[in-house]
Amino acid sequence: MKHSWRVSSVTLAALLTLSALFIAAGGLGLASSVGLIGLIFTPVVFVSGWRAFKSAPTLVFLAILSVGWICLTHAWSPYEKADQAYKLALLTPLFVIAAYIACRLTDEEANRQTTVLTIITVLVGGYFLIEALTGALIGGWIELNLEESTYPAEAIRNAKVTLSRGATAFLMIAGPVAMSLWRRETPLNRSMAVTLIVMAAFASASFDVEANILAFGFGLIMAAAAYWGAQLAPQILLVGAGIWVLGAPLFMGMGLALIPDSLEDRLPLSWAWRLEIWQAVLSEIRQAPLIGHGLDSMRAISDPAPYRDIIIDRLPLHAHNAGLHIWMDAGAIGAILCAATLFAAAAGIGRARLNRDQIISLSYVGGLWLVSVMLGYGVYQEWHHAALALGVFTAFLNRTDTRP
Repeated sequence: MKHSWRVSSVTLAALLTLSALFIAAGGLGLASSVGLIGLIFTPVVFVSGWRAFKSAPTLVFLAILSVGWICLTHAWSPYEKADQAYKLALLTPLFVIAAYIACRLTDEEANRQTTVLTIITVLVGGYFLIEALTGALIGGWIELNLEESTYPAEAIRNAKVTLSRGATAFLMIAGPVAMSLWRRETPLNRSMAVTLIVMAAFASASFDVEANILAFGFGLIMAAAAYWGAQLAPQILLVGAGIWVLGAPLFMGMGLALIPDSLEDRLPLSWAWRLEIWQAVLSEIRQAPLIGHGLDSMRAISDPAPYRDIIIDRLPLHAHNAGLHIWMDAGAIGAILCAATLFAAAAGIGRARLNRDQIISLSYVGGLWLVSVMLGYGVYQEWHHAALALGVFTAFLNRTDTRP
């Protein structure tokens, strides 16, 4: 039995290390490595996991209904490929199990995996720091010599896209790891904690993706709120997210109506483009408010329009806003189910036996992820779900005895 657990421990450490390599490479491979963690360790935690699920039947039932409905909407989607529905149905449970595994580790094993995560997170942070300071020198070389980029400017641009995505995943784990280092209360560990946050700040502010800066900042704000408000902070975050998803068309419609044209004209192109996207998505939502246009519908619908001397697509791959995206694809039914799931999760956290460091870390990860999907990435992207699961896993590893 001891030999079997040692093998499991090495396997978990290897998959975490692989996840770090995928983060440095842009994050897309995270769905594979984190999904493998869930798949391989399902037999180990199946009994305890089943008991945990039975203790929160409403949350589990609503989560299954939400994912099931979103997958079902592909039946009337204009986008023919059903791969996203399969990914949501098959990978989501594995990601949940992967995050849950951290709760079942012994304190000794949690410390061991924390050490692994600390080493690889600092190394990945160092890589992003170098890339931030050199203007994507390494990534640009890779794009120019090993990928399809044909000239230096294109290589740097493509490298920054990859780096910005990987940086988002890095930010997910940097906060909980920094919290773990800070709690060890030695000058070296606390210096490393501060260094890691500085690395995260550079990663968020580089690579031309402003959404990462806002997400990182909001994650830190939520961590501070959790420090002072303990268990109430993540509950407020989840309830707020549920309200936002439920009322996204109303809130966004009112907000966009208040923005004067003069202000839009002064905005950077990327943010002005978002305003155009949100206007177009609101128009599409009004055409199918109850059941939506179907999963991945925006991949099949385009709305090219002249804007600032260029042609933009007002309906790109996703809405750059999770609430509007859910309404666009799954309609009011999908929004109600997702909001209800978030409300049930808030109630579940209120009953969970979490220590203060776990609450702070979860608030950071949750706040960062929510801003990312509200302003940056598509809400269904599996690599992003895997990054969230890895962040939650890392948060659960914090085992201090301090209770809120």
